[in-house]
Amino acid sequence: MRNMFLASIAAAAIATPAIAAPVNVPALQSTIKYTRTATGATGQGNYARATSKIVYDAANGSYTLRDTGSLAITSTFTPANIDAVASTPAFTVYKKGANETFRRYNIGATTQGIALTYTGYGQWRRTGTPAFGTGTAVNDTYLVFGTRTAAADMPRIGGATYDTILDGTFVNKNGAYAVTGTGTLSANFAGGTIGYSATATGTKEIGGTLLAFGTMTGAGTIAFGSSGFQGAGSINGSGYRMDVNGNFFGPAAAEVGGLFRITGPDRGNGQGAIVGKKP
Repeated sequence: MRNMFLASIAAAAIATPAIAAPVNVPALQSTIKYTRTATGATGQGNYARATSKIVYDAANGSYTLRDTGSLAITSTFTPANIDAVASTPAFTVYKKGANETFRRYNIGATTQGIALTYTGYGQWRRTGTPAFGTGTAVNDTYLVFGTRTAAADMPRIGGATYDTILDGTFVNKNGAYAVTGTGTLSANFAGGTIGYSATATGTKEIGGTLLAFGTMTGAGTIAFGSSGFQGAGSINGSGYRMDVNGNFFGPAAAEVGGLFRITGPDRGNGQGAIVGKKP
């Protein structure tokens, strides 16, 4: 698994043997916090930070993550923490104790029909006792990282379309749902704009009930002089809206990666990773 991540760093022209110290890998991350109960969920809140980092140490194959709300809170995952039973060909799952996991996408593996070369992402989940009431407090953080497209390597003419997937968490009064979905993101490099569409489904984590979000669309802009983009969605017929914030990854904007936020009826909201590549 470690070599898969090093391949993405090597694509950025960093020689793998020269990595002798921990490397700060730029990242985007967002966290949703809520209390899970036997009948649903309460107190959900979405907290995002536009920029963050993951510290990767090639010497021991470890990843150090930091809390969205407090930079002083960090957690390091090493190969000794890998849960071989929970891991799959597409994801390496790390487990620390009974209340903390990190599910990391394996660069090059196929998930929901796409395989990425330059874009990685993961889900860091922490659980515990809520400050008020009963149930289980959940802190779900999604991180997107990898080899971002350099500003000088961004296309200035033409456009591109990317096949995208969603991987996230949505919470409403009925409970927490694991979000998956597919869509497209189109970029007009000459005009500096993006448009996107995604059809998503949530699977209730306790009980397996499905929640259909329908197709969500939006539009936005590419930040001048960088590889970043952001977009605002429109409310669809089912009452859901999806916003995005991300970057282009790889040479000449070969891939996209970022965060999505879904808001919906009954104060429901969620977030996660949106990643994709050219077909």
